[in-house]
Amino acid sequence: MRYLPGLSLFTILPFEFDRRFAQIAHGWVHDPQMWDVHDGAALAETSQLSRDVLAAAGGRAILCFLGSVRKSKGFGFLVDIFSDHPDLAKDVFVVAAGRVDPACDGDCARLIAAGGMVVDRFVSDDELLSLYKTCDFAWCCYGPDYDQASGIFGRSIQLGTRPIIRKGAYLEKYAQEGVVAPICLAYGDTVDAAAHIATAAHNRSDKPERLGEIVGGWRSDFVQKIRGAL
Repeated sequence: MRYLPGLSLFTILPFEFDRRFAQIAHGWVHDPQMWDVHDGAALAETSQLSRDVLAAAGGRAILCFLGSVRKSKGFGFLVDIFSDHPDLAKDVFVVAAGRVDPACDGDCARLIAAGGMVVDRFVSDDELLSLYKTCDFAWCCYGPDYDQASGIFGRSIQLGTRPIIRKGAYLEKYAQEGVVAPICLAYGDTVDAAAHIATAAHNRSDKPERLGEIVGGWRSDFVQKIRGAL
């Protein structure tokens, strides 16, 4: 497709993250989900769902798995962490909010048994945004075969929610640019993961100011590059 006349191809991760991107695209832009709500204009304050989650958490740190629940997004690993380390639930409340792939039904049952919550339905944009405001951590620790841009990660760093990511993933490279301090987990190691999550839960702080200047720059760069291509 790169050689079709009049067509411009862009990746939604920087070429610096993986030089192979330059072999298939003319340029790169930051995923729009990295900058689309940075000014807070679309941020819903609360929803009934976020209020229910806050009540169920009872003061514990809140870890949200947002969007469709699938194995490729590391849902089984998340459940393993809390199933293998039940004491973690004393400090961290887990909620999965989004339509559940039937292949994950068993993991959902295990999460509920471990004290978590599953909201198996379509979750509206306002509900999602209210959960970003409510939760402390957002799960972005996807399997090695799901190494790509992530809207959950992008909205997390824009709205002050600390993302949980996989060590070695493309998403970790954003952290290396100094835009966010994620929790980086060795995928599959529940002992390491439980220790990192517990430490983060015990050291919660106020959410940081939105990264207006940095994220606004990503938006400007996107608009400039797309205008140039058009």
